[in-house]
Amino acid sequence: MRVLALLLTLTLLADPVQADTANDRTAAYLRIFIGQVDVGRDEADSQYGLEWQSAERWSRFELTPYVGLLRTRHASHMLYAGVQRRTAIRQDGLGPALLVGFAPGLYHHGGNSDTDLGFPLQFKSSVGIDYEFPDSTRMGLHFSHISNASLADDNPGTELLTLKYGLNF
Repeated sequence: MRVLALLLTLTLLADPVQADTANDRTAAYLRIFIGQVDVGRDEADSQYGLEWQSAERWSRFELTPYVGLLRTRHASHMLYAGVQRRTAIRQDGLGPALLVGFAPGLYHHGGNSDTDLGFPLQFKSSVGIDYEFPDSTRMGLHFSHISNASLADDNPGTELLTLKYGLNF
């Protein structure tokens, strides 16, 4: 968690890359993802979902609002909405970029071997590496932690490792 806090701080302090008017990098994105939930546990299983990222940028930190829905193979669901920051390495925005995000959400435990996160309100923090291709599609690998922030007596939390593919529109 300390590493995630450090990455978030460094990302927010970095000078944001300005959008190139010839190649507008402020488009909205629809991302599909697949991955693993309960990473590092014996009960690890698959998860998949969709995310929509707005074209809007909030504040001088260029935070981008996004919403998402994830589902595990055993029918646990989380609907979330939050903000993220994308910091590109290159000035034109192409190539690799660091993404850091935070989103509160509503969780429903589907049963079976999925970890019961203990409370309907959960918080998803994430960090990832994206690569933007010249056709403005993006692919990335993301690591997330979901927890109820000790709002309930039971707070097992879970980790997710996710491969995302994004199309702009």
